[in-house]
Amino acid sequence: MFKKLAEILFGKDNSHPSSDGFFLNVRCSECGDKFHLFIHKSWELSQNFEEDGSVTYFFKKMIFGVGCPNRIHVEMQFDSNKNLISRQIENGEFIED
Repeated sequence: MFKKLAEILFGKDNSHPSSDGFFLNVRCSECGDKFHLFIHKSWELSQNFEEDGSVTYFFKKMIFGVGCPNRIHVEMQFDSNKNLISRQIENGEFIED
């Protein structure tokens, strides 16, 4: 029953990133917990209005688990086409799965 409900809400196969988003995988530097988040570019990126009139994007996220007091801070910069330019992380590390 829950599998059917998940398919209705999220589609049959949500393990592959769409062109409108990406997976953000991080590990806590204190407890080692891993976090796997899907970031939707359409509504989770914020706009930067540059002096020359162009628009770039940025993303800031604070991630924390249930039993660990550590807070992971992620900041990412994107160009006008929403392509990743740079990324920084505090209290954690990026992991590639």
